[in-house]
Amino acid sequence: MSLPHHLSPAVREPGAENPAVTRRLLDAYLASALTGLDSEQRTHLFDISDTVAEVCLRHDVRLYEPRKVTDPVHHTSVPDVEVFRTDRHRVIRSDFLVYLAHHPSTGAGQELVFAQEAVVPILVIAHMDTRISRMVTGIPGPLTLVRYRSVAELGKRLDQEIGELRPQLLRRREAVERLDENRVGARMRALREQRGMTRRQVAEATRIPGAFGAEQLREWEQHSDRLNNLSLALLEEIAFALGVSVRDLL
Repeated sequence: MSLPHHLSPAVREPGAENPAVTRRLLDAYLASALTGLDSEQRTHLFDISDTVAEVCLRHDVRLYEPRKVTDPVHHTSVPDVEVFRTDRHRVIRSDFLVYLAHHPSTGAGQELVFAQEAVVPILVIAHMDTRISRMVTGIPGPLTLVRYRSVAELGKRLDQEIGELRPQLLRRREAVERLDENRVGARMRALREQRGMTRRQVAEATRIPGAFGAEQLREWEQHSDRLNNLSLALLEEIAFALGVSVRDLL
């Protein structure tokens, strides 16, 4: 059973003067192309993935790899909506995202958006000769580009980058832990029930048709503020449907 971030097990910080100081485990998400690759491309990409996993292990980082859970080749029975939900939640919960920019990917592009909107730092990995879309390199926010010519060089570069990023990642985790509470969702539910409205009625009362559905509203009411990560546009629609202000939701 996985533990929440604030209850994550920790290991002793190497070389720490104070024995009470511990080295906290971090979580990372590996984003890459999976759909539409041939066997040779998949083999090469998985070799790179294994290198990333080895480096993460040395830095006490738990790396989540979608290929082991929602691979379009080996996990075809997983419903599309579940793939979307699982991958989105995993990205948002991560301390940083590693993007393998070796092949164009709609899915990985979506994961980059999830990360950018949740202020999750991004490590972009690409061979020295690979052209990367400017839609990736132009992402605002914490983004680091790691270029390499050989797998061995990649391991060394990545080892250095993660080591240097670790203090910043720990500070970020402390800053976002408060978002693991369900404050906005609980407020939405309380206001809805005060008005005697069903979730379907709220969804149908928005100004923008189909802005969200009853099932989506149910998830928002139950999940943490961090997982929901609601945009201002959605908060405006929810507030309008409930006849309140955005401030009332917050």
